[in-house]
Amino acid sequence: MKTLVILEMANNHMGDISHAKKIIKKFSYITKKFSDKIDFALKFQYRDRETFIHKNYKHSEDKYVKRFQSTFFSDREWQKLIKFSKKYFKLACTPFDELSANKVFKENFDYVKIASCSATDWPLVEYIYKKYRKKKKKIIASLGGLTETDIIKVISYFKNRKVDISFLYCVAKYPSFSNELNLSFFNYLKKKYGERIIGFSTHEDPEIKISPAVAHGAGVKIFEKHVGVETKKIKLNKYSVNPDKLEKWLTNLYDAIEIWGSVVSRNKNLNKEQTQLSVFKRGIYLKKNIKSKKTIKKSDLYFAFPAIKNQLTANDLQKLFLITAQKNLDEDSPLLFKDVKIIDNQSPIKKIREKIRGLLYMAKIILPRNPRLIISHHYGLQNFYKYGITMIDIINHSYCKKLIIMLPGQKHPAQFHKTKEESFFIVYGSISLILDKKKYYLKTGDLKTIKKRQVHFFSTKRGAIIEELSTTSIKSDSYYLDKKIVKNKKRKSFIYL
Repeated sequence: MKTLVILEMANNHMGDISHAKKIIKKFSYITKKFSDKIDFALKFQYRDRETFIHKNYKHSEDKYVKRFQSTFFSDREWQKLIKFSKKYFKLACTPFDELSANKVFKENFDYVKIASCSATDWPLVEYIYKKYRKKKKKIIASLGGLTETDIIKVISYFKNRKVDISFLYCVAKYPSFSNELNLSFFNYLKKKYGERIIGFSTHEDPEIKISPAVAHGAGVKIFEKHVGVETKKIKLNKYSVNPDKLEKWLTNLYDAIEIWGSVVSRNKNLNKEQTQLSVFKRGIYLKKNIKSKKTIKKSDLYFAFPAIKNQLTANDLQKLFLITAQKNLDEDSPLLFKDVKIIDNQSPIKKIREKIRGLLYMAKIILPRNPRLIISHHYGLQNFYKYGITMIDIINHSYCKKLIIMLPGQKHPAQFHKTKEESFFIVYGSISLILDKKKYYLKTGDLKTIKKRQVHFFSTKRGAIIEELSTTSIKSDSYYLDKKIVKNKKRKSFIYL
């Protein structure tokens, strides 16, 4: 997912269309510099002019009432501003009442934002859900100032209704300082509630510039930042940034995204790293003369710097099972790949085991002692990384529990069971499940039951661990649709973890 930064204009337009356009233009110029790695959206706030403020308070001296009264736009002015803004940004809007929610869903907004103060405004939340059912829009909600009890209620409400929603950790203190950001709580929420906890809504002191780097490292993919432009008459509040300060803030975020990189990017550099490290490795040399066709033992070798090109190094020794000389070799000569025949100690099954160990370690899965891996390679071991799974049987009585481990990019071919009913509980990663031709995307914490005779096919892009809970598992109760698999009687291998 590309990082999204939401620029919150709030009431910083000051109820002046020309000033609002000035803000949009200035920030569009700044954001263009970062658009290859960051998406941007501009956010407005809606409050119904006639009904949001109680009639007895419309002429109050309350500073917030005065602020809202002075910054209302007419419907016609809003239309002009939205049309203008669309030229530069994706658009988001926060409604603070039901009539405003109507407008947001009718108009051309990409995101609907629920403010922290409205996250437990259940009449408004339920109304937004009602509108969402009729016209799907991406929903974003802030969790500022909420107790954990409230957070659970809010997340459960939307999760139970299968709403496409992203939650932002938010510090609802205006402004908030470095010692008040507590970004570790974002990490806590993400671990507890999963990938829907994805953002950080900040009202921080504009002088803080390091927070986006820290937040991105914690996994934040959506940022919300208050923006505005000062003039001789207009002063910004204490938590909004001007274009210059946003540029410095975005520079830190951009650099953090580059530094964080990706697994794919890292792997592209691996050959270069290995080439550079090779010049520091110790080469393998012979302690004595070795005749052709003789087995070379470890006691025949010694290690010394430097290692020349195409020479075996001390780093290679662990994975070598058998080395045979292909010609007469002299004492103190370097051991070259071209002069020996090597049998690799790392069999395909052992290599698979190492990858499974790595995935289980990342997922922090607790296992029985020394479990046996059941490695299914439906179309042969050579195709395991495309079609295959690894299983661990935990228990199999009248009830059954097993783990299904899938490496990145693996698929499990279509099959069904005549006797067994099973439920897939995703404990790590995510899968795509096709169940009787209907597609489901299951992520960590999701549960799906597969009934008897239901044809199912599943795959993963980034790897997954599935806890399978079922009735008794019977070896002969897997019916594959592809006859090639049925004919492959040697489609399983076994090794202890």
